[in-house]
Amino acid sequence: METNETCDTSESKGINEFNSVEPTSTPPKSRTSHDNATKVQIPPTSDTPDARPSADPSEVDAKPIVWPSGSSPSDPISVPTGKDNKCYALEGTKKVVIFNQKVFAPRLKLNPRKGTEIDVKSIQNTFKSLDWDIDLYNDCTVAQIREVILKQIQLSEENFAALAIFILSHGEDNGTIFASDYPFRVDHDILFQLAADKSPNLAGKPKLVFVQACQGQETDAGSNVTERDRRRRHTSQDSTSTYKIPNYADFLIFQASFWDHYSFRSSETGSWFIQSLCSSIDQSGTDEALFDILLSVSHSVAINKESNVPNRGHLDKKKQVPLLYSTMLRRMYLKGPMSKSLTDESVGVDSPELEKKVTEGVSALKLEDSKSKKEVSGSQRSLFKRDKTGDGKDCSIM
Repeated sequence: METNETCDTSESKGINEFNSVEPTSTPPKSRTSHDNATKVQIPPTSDTPDARPSADPSEVDAKPIVWPSGSSPSDPISVPTGKDNKCYALEGTKKVVIFNQKVFAPRLKLNPRKGTEIDVKSIQNTFKSLDWDIDLYNDCTVAQIREVILKQIQLSEENFAALAIFILSHGEDNGTIFASDYPFRVDHDILFQLAADKSPNLAGKPKLVFVQACQGQETDAGSNVTERDRRRRHTSQDSTSTYKIPNYADFLIFQASFWDHYSFRSSETGSWFIQSLCSSIDQSGTDEALFDILLSVSHSVAINKESNVPNRGHLDKKKQVPLLYSTMLRRMYLKGPMSKSLTDESVGVDSPELEKKVTEGVSALKLEDSKSKKEVSGSQRSLFKRDKTGDGKDCSIM
């Protein structure tokens, strides 16, 4: 079956001239959200200079970053996860923010991203089932993206347990992502703003950033190899009660493609990356940590997918592999006992009783699952199960 397959990259002609232009605010386009996402209103912005005085007390310069009550920037920030805990304690609101860019200003000469709404729906369905709150922002300008990060996250007094940001757009080879009006950078406009010293309400908490966008215009033809088994493990630890963490700890950035390379998206079935991610999460077991799930996503995209664009030879029969960066210090679980708040009225977070209770719960789940799957290990089982979903109507078979 042949479908219309495209790449999340910009056309090289007429784009680079905008990289050094400072974006200005424009009136926001209508914000829509599906039934399972929170509808968020972005106030209109004007085209006047940033220096214009305002009587509005909620203006950016008039409201400082909110530090925990009764503390100052020099005081330790209270976090729910103990220093030696091997898993994140997820207390509070688990928040998903989706920046979905489908149409762009004509001067950018970028094609509409057909099929992105399929990715949005998949993200919403997957994370709603895991009890995450979801905010959807469609076709934002650079100014509006920055405003969301500032007002809805940095200045928010909400008790976040974890944050996941999805950026669905076109991209360029210098790490640039396109808003509806101008390019912006994920590191400067997103990651730097979520660091512990700038967003104390997220200190010590998982901050996940998923980027569905091209990283350039190179393609990967792939190479034939013989079967080879390679496995990797890693754990992290730390020690005592008041301690210091790096401002850029607890980040995970997972992007659709390797540096300078295309990422593929179907107008009918969505992008390889987002669809594989949501499918892998949906089918994961309660004993699978986030890193294990993301490994299976990379495996699924890299092994099961190959482009089929016969009318565009430079894009035909190409491969894609996601790229993962992480400064996470602990395991994170999306399902099961460890995905929920570890607070209990009678039991402390770090108490032996609670640790024993959680361990027994996870062990019971593993035992029950292993009986049903017999001799196949958990990691093999999850990979085999998800690999089968590569057949059917996705981009690898068109």
